[in-house]
Formats: sequence, structure tokens, C-alpha cells
Amino acid sequence: MARYLEPLISREIHMTENVNQQLLDNISLILKKSLTADATLADLREHKKAGFEAVFKKDAGFTCSANTFQPYVEEVADDLLAWQANKTQQQLLIPLVKKIEQLFTVLAGFEQTHSA
Repeated sequence: MARYLEPLISREIHMTENVNQQLLDNISLILKKSLTADATLADLREHKKAGFEAVFKKDAGFTCSANTFQPYVEEVADDLLAWQANKTQQQLLIPLVKKIEQLFTVLAGFEQTHSA
């Protein structure tokens, strides 16, 4: 019976590796975008044009609250590490993906508004 499970297990491992790589790629891209956005935010604050307390509202699903993107990226990276430690736990993956989506959305809007 184990011989029949081998293809299924192999496919599951391959899918998990693909998901892991996509998450790494997305977080890497978010990190790059967040560094640029945080530099822009620092410049805006210097000119008194960015007085908000947090990038995301409290109900956005993030544990942290900050007026720069970097703490949110760190939280997503920590969530990735937690998922990597136990990849069978879907309850860890779903909030991680939602946070990544939110970061992409807000960073894209920020880039669009503040690009030269």
C-alpha cells in the first residue's frame, strides 16, 4: 500500500516547495519595495508631510503597528519561518498570504502616489 502513496507524497512535497519558493520571492520583492517606501516616508516626515501613526489599521491582521513598512515585513518573515517549521499547518499559511497581499496592495498604492 505504501507504494501507492509515494506519488501522492512526492507531489505534496513538490507543491510545498513551490509554495515556499513563491513566498520567499514575494517577501524578497516586498522587502525591496519597503526599503524604498520607508526612505520616501522618512523624506516626507522630514518635510512634515507624513503624520500618520501606522501604515495599517489595527484590524488589518498584523500584530505590529508602525509608521514604516519594515516592521510589517519583519512580521511576515517571522510568519514564514513559523510556517516553514511546520508546513502542514494551513492555519499559518492563510494569514501569511493575506498579509503579503496587503503589503503588495499598500506598497503599490504608495509607489503610485509618490513616484517621481
